[in-house]
Amino acid sequence: MIKTLKSKTNLIYFAIATIVILMLIFGKRGEDEIESLEKELGLGESAGSGFLEVNTFPNDADIYVDGILKGKSPDTLYNIPAGMHNIVIKKDGYVDYSVEVNVEAGKKAFVEADLVAEVKEPQVPEMEEIIDETGTIENIEEDKENIAQEPSSGLEINNTINIGKKLQFYYGFSEKKFTDTSSIDYDIFSRRFDTYLVFTRFSPVNIKAINKNIENINKEDCVGVKGTFEYLYSGRSLCIITKEGQIAAIGGYWENTENAELSWKMFD
Repeated sequence: MIKTLKSKTNLIYFAIATIVILMLIFGKRGEDEIESLEKELGLGESAGSGFLEVNTFPNDADIYVDGILKGKSPDTLYNIPAGMHNIVIKKDGYVDYSVEVNVEAGKKAFVEADLVAEVKEPQVPEMEEIIDETGTIENIEEDKENIAQEPSSGLEINNTINIGKKLQFYYGFSEKKFTDTSSIDYDIFSRRFDTYLVFTRFSPVNIKAINKNIENINKEDCVGVKGTFEYLYSGRSLCIITKEGQIAAIGGYWENTENAELSWKMFD
């Protein structure tokens, strides 16, 4: 009788020990699975981290966070430590975009970058190159003047511009300069696509597309406009507040933008 009771007691202790061991094993496994899932989702690594969503125009730009390449736009970056971070956007052919962003723990911060095309100054031949071409020193100054005044492909007649077949075109309204030669002194520039133009400003200029044709647009339509880039379609107009604070507008009609003629006006 005593032997049987002892045997049953041993079985009970064994069963309890087995249950405890299983609880420890599966409990640890559950914790590991939860931790793994949190890492995959970008959660739970630190109570002091957040998210950063980056969008650029155009896309496919390199995203650097505090000098470290993190990916290409558009993208959402996870596990960004809370606090201020230096964000730099880089893309070949465009000026680097840099901004300081404050990332809050458990929250998403946003960066929207409108990239500006690089401005390359036209190359003027050195004096030695001109001497080699002309063979005389007397013509150097005249040759330099001819090079500097070489006509652009822009045509401005009676407030009308023909952008030709150029993919990129520059507009300086206050100086009445319109050309395919880049310069940061201008107000805006456009990139030509088949049926529309994309306009980008040179800071501190502001622009906005208006659903109104250029013949009927007036100063009141353009007062106080704000924007950095816009799409311009046939029959619509673009309002511009220039670097000098003047108000201008430009627009036109076309089926294809190649050799499209744009009319522009300045308001007092």
